[in-house]
Amino acid sequence: MNKLLVVYVLVDIIFLGTSIGLIIAGQMFMHHMDNLKLSVEHSPYVILLFYLPCNWIFANGILSAVTFLLSLPALALPMSLVWLRVHGWFVMICAIYSLVLGILVWVDTLTERAAMFEAWKAIGPAVQTFLQERFQCCGYLSAMEPLFVTDVTCPNALQASQTKPCVGPFTAFQDEFFNTVFTALFGVVALDFVMLCCTAMVINQRREQRRYRKIDEKRGLAAI
Repeated sequence: MNKLLVVYVLVDIIFLGTSIGLIIAGQMFMHHMDNLKLSVEHSPYVILLFYLPCNWIFANGILSAVTFLLSLPALALPMSLVWLRVHGWFVMICAIYSLVLGILVWVDTLTERAAMFEAWKAIGPAVQTFLQERFQCCGYLSAMEPLFVTDVTCPNALQASQTKPCVGPFTAFQDEFFNTVFTALFGVVALDFVMLCCTAMVINQRREQRRYRKIDEKRGLAAI
């Protein structure tokens, strides 16, 4: 096995690992969306998971796994170009898919302050009180906008007015969460690009091998 093919196989294995990671992450996010127990620690994810494209991340992992499977016939047939080309096109589709997902998550971070304000109002006091306790804050933009929930953290209007609003710590938490997600997706795009380059180089190498084989056949050296 030549060095280029070894590199191709290694990158392909990493590509498979990434697809498994996407599947696990997507499945985990979807599971948490449906079964997350409401608590102080988990309260931020009640909002954040709603804005995360969990189903699309899972589908991205499935698509990547299918793409890996398409590389197996290309490895089994050492002179085939058809399966390599099919694999290359699917890798390109995976890269575009991951890039779009990463951009969508990144765009959400640009409008997070307004979006989270609407989400904060929509979730109601049951979750708001957990968020106030989680971030030790009162209200969202201020204790009065929207009106804070009376609880241990914000027992009265005076205490609430002297406590920081939740927009700062909650936005910082959201930034860290979404930045991790879209950075990981852009990392997947980078790996897809490396996989695409490896596929293109193997295709080019096989073209050269086929061309030299035809030259040898014309010279009567095919049996050597």
